[in-house]
Amino acid sequence: MNKVLVIGLDGVPLGLVEAWIKKGHLPRLKALIEGGATGLLKSTVPHTSGPAWSSFMTGKNPGKTGVYDFLYRKQDSYVFYPNNTLTRAGKPVWDLLGEAGKKVGVLNVPMTYPVTPLNGALISGFLTPYYAEDYYYPNDLLEKIEKQIGQKYYVYPLETFNDQNPQAYFDASHRMLDMLTSTFSFMMDDLNWDFMMGVFFDTDRILHQVWHYLDNKHPMRKNDPDVDKSAIVIEYFDHLDRCIGQLVDQAGPDANVIIMSDHGMGPAYNMITLNTWLLNQKLINLVRGPLTFIKRALFRLGFTLRNSHRLLDLLKLAKHAEYKLLYSADKILKKVFLSFDDVDWKRTSVYSVGRDIGPLFINLKGREPKGTIENGEKYTRVRDEIAAAAREMTDPMTGKKLAKNVLFREQVYKGPFLDMAPDLIVEPEDEDIFYGLSDFGSNLVYESFYRYSGMHRSHGMLVMHGPDFKKGMRLEGAEIIDLAPTILHALGQSIPSDMDGKPLLGAFREAQKPKWHAVEGADGAGPQDSGYSDKDAYDIEDRLRKLGYLG
Repeated sequence: MNKVLVIGLDGVPLGLVEAWIKKGHLPRLKALIEGGATGLLKSTVPHTSGPAWSSFMTGKNPGKTGVYDFLYRKQDSYVFYPNNTLTRAGKPVWDLLGEAGKKVGVLNVPMTYPVTPLNGALISGFLTPYYAEDYYYPNDLLEKIEKQIGQKYYVYPLETFNDQNPQAYFDASHRMLDMLTSTFSFMMDDLNWDFMMGVFFDTDRILHQVWHYLDNKHPMRKNDPDVDKSAIVIEYFDHLDRCIGQLVDQAGPDANVIIMSDHGMGPAYNMITLNTWLLNQKLINLVRGPLTFIKRALFRLGFTLRNSHRLLDLLKLAKHAEYKLLYSADKILKKVFLSFDDVDWKRTSVYSVGRDIGPLFINLKGREPKGTIENGEKYTRVRDEIAAAAREMTDPMTGKKLAKNVLFREQVYKGPFLDMAPDLIVEPEDEDIFYGLSDFGSNLVYESFYRYSGMHRSHGMLVMHGPDFKKGMRLEGAEIIDLAPTILHALGQSIPSDMDGKPLLGAFREAQKPKWHAVEGADGAGPQDSGYSDKDAYDIEDRLRKLGYLG
């Protein structure tokens, strides 16, 4: 069987790539698209990197991985820690391949820390603690890489975006792109690989932060709507295109190549703070005490996390804050701003933690430590009542309808970890972004977006090119859970029966019948505690917050 090379472009939408190709850019991606099978790739719900990459690598929906967002609620508490490989159930595809004797290489894939031994080499990616030193396998891998590339390897970029000086940010992004490509190339040379994968995560960061450079109608462009600012973004993606071409050439003509993204991206104009809506609806109630009384009064006056971010940006004090804990360690924030620390959980029936969709968790007895809602008939009644109220949610300032639909968790997920899923999912009327992770990040239910001009969309991109794939084909209906079984099938391996995804047989030149094998019980360990120290957890949450994932 032919080798499989997977190149991940985090957050890149197919429409943007195809639009740039029409303008004469991205020649290597153009050739791969024209010579292969291409289409949209449906992400998970929510379409964020934590659950999406977990489902990519396992072929399973979040109901089977137990990963529903970046954070999970620690047992017997209302404290939320970042997910990682320990909190994810299900074996990644590279472990399945390694057990079958295939040599594998994995570079910079999110949700791969802490690392575990495998038949090959791995360097973890996004959600690795900033100061971690155990993010690679085997033990001599990093020394070999740094000797080969002639510099220190680093997981996270060295510049934070500043609209007043974007060039410094892009210069750092170009340098990181070169470093990752050199590392990718070295690992391909060093391993006699059957499966090789790397992710370029900066694509996501860039599109989050400078989508307004591509959208003249964006509110952030009100002062210069007639200026074309796209060149600096396209220059980076042209550089990425050359790097992709280099890696594809190195893999050789006999390799099957998959280019994919975990979700798409689009403009972010507005945002919704669900916990503030729940507070206004008296579905969340606060403790009765002098400190909370003061914090609530200040909250009404605008003393909020998001306004503090705006001030820090104005004073230019936010540089590197997403990496080095300069301003928003969670423990400190909860003492200063109105937060879940101020919630009277014995008088609260529902709360929100999550983003991109509107996740609502019933404060359920036996699941939450201070649950108020009995499972069974009362749970069903309360859930129906909250769903009805959420469907009528409006902006209290303008009366604008905010919710398009409300889904129950069993309509979206299935699996042994369904109980960990949000009980309700509120779909926005438009493509606004629901917030929950920063507790009460704003005193407004609905307001214009700030700091980030692009946010996730439900469909990413998929390109399949190589000797085993059809040429010039348009793929329809592909989902991110389909890629693990597709990779196994391409490498002649049987597929575990508990995978939710199916191999994309329509993309293959020869429709060989896939092989399946029965799996009894859970495939791999179930979710457990992440094992992060408080410092590591706050470090990762800080980075998520600065990237816009925690409000």
